[in-house]
Amino acid sequence: MTDQRQHPRYAIELDAEIVVGDTTVSGRTRDISCGGFCVLANEPLPLHTSCEVKLALVFSENQFSEHLTLAATVQWCTPIKNAYQIGIKFGELEPQYRGYLDLFIKFLDGGDDDDEGENDDDDATGRE
Repeated sequence: MTDQRQHPRYAIELDAEIVVGDTTVSGRTRDISCGGFCVLANEPLPLHTSCEVKLALVFSENQFSEHLTLAATVQWCTPIKNAYQIGIKFGELEPQYRGYLDLFIKFLDGGDDDDEGENDDDDATGRE
C-alpha cells in the first residue's frame, strides 16, 4: 500500500491544545503537515467536530513558544494503549495564519526559498 498524502509530513513534537466547546484536550503532536497533524492525547474527541487548536514549540519540559491558534476539524480518533491518537485537519485559515503555518513548515523542511540566489558575502547594505 502506498502513502498518497496530499502534503508531506514532518515528525515533530509540539505542545497541542484542542478546544471543542468548553472542553480542552491537551497532548503532543507526532507529526504535522500543511493540511493537519496527528496528536497523542489522554482523552478522545468526537469525529468531524469543529475545533480550535493551539500549537506551540517545546523548548524544554516547561518552556514553550507562543501558541499559534488555528481553526480545525477532528478527522479520526483511535485508542492506542492508554491514550488516543487523533487526526486533526486544518480548516480555512486567514492569510496571516496560513502564512505562519507555511513559514513553520518551510522551516521543518530545512529551507528558506527566499535566500536562493543571494550572495553570502553581501554586507548588511545588500551590496556585494
